[in-house]
Amino acid sequence: LEGKLEEYERAFNGVDSDGTGVISRQTLGQLFAGLGRLLSVDELNNIAEEADVGHDGIDFADFLGLARSHLDLSEVIRYLETSAERPAVPAPVEKSSAELRTVTTVHSESELNAFVNSGEDVVVKLAFTWCRPCKAFAPKYDKFSKVYKKTRFLKIVGNENESCKHYAKEVLKAKISPMFAVYSEGKLVTTWNGANNERFVNNMEQFLTSARELAEVRKSAVAADTSLQPSPPASASHP
Repeated sequence: LEGKLEEYERAFNGVDSDGTGVISRQTLGQLFAGLGRLLSVDELNNIAEEADVGHDGIDFADFLGLARSHLDLSEVIRYLETSAERPAVPAPVEKSSAELRTVTTVHSESELNAFVNSGEDVVVKLAFTWCRPCKAFAPKYDKFSKVYKKTRFLKIVGNENESCKHYAKEVLKAKISPMFAVYSEGKLVTTWNGANNERFVNNMEQFLTSARELAEVRKSAVAADTSLQPSPPASASHP
C-alpha cells in the first residue's frame, strides 16, 4: 500500500458518498455488486466482519485492510468514475443461508435490514447488556426459535455500537427492554416489550403466518416445557 495512500483515500471518500467517515454493509454490498461480484448476505457479512474490527462501521483503516484481501484499487477507482455517469443499481438482496431454528445475532442496522429485505418472516429481540429480563428471556427465545421454525429469529444488542443504538432509539423508539419487532415481506408489522411468554406467543401468532401455522406445535411444546408456559406479569428494564 506504500505510495498509494492518497489513491486509497480517494477511493474511500468516493465509496463513502454521504461523508460519514464509515462505510455501511449495504454500501459495501453495492460496491461489490458494481464491481461485478454479487455476494450473498452471508458472504457479505463474512467480509464485513473481517474488515470491521470495531463493529462500528468500516472506517478508512478498516478499508485499507479490506483492500489487501478483497479489492483491487484500480477497479474501485474505475467503477467510481464510471458510476457517476450512470444510475446506481442497488445490490440484490438474497435470503441468507443462516439456519432457521436458531437465534442469529446481528451487529448493525444494515445487517438486520439484509434479513428483513429478504421478505421472510422475521422477529427481532432488542436487548441491552445490562438488562436482566433480557438475559432471563434468552433461553426461552432460543426455545421459541425451534418451535417457530419457519420464522427467522434475530437478536440485536442496543448498546453494542452506534448503528445498534440508532436502531434502538430512532427506529424502535425503545423505552423498555426486552423489546420485540416482527417483520413480514420487508415491512415492520408490530412491536411489543416485556419478557412475557404469553404476550410473545400471542403477537407471533397474530401477526406472522409462519408462526400461526405452527400453533399446534407450540401447544405441544408448551405442554412439555414449563418454562414456555404463560408467565407472570412481564418484567422489563428501562434503557
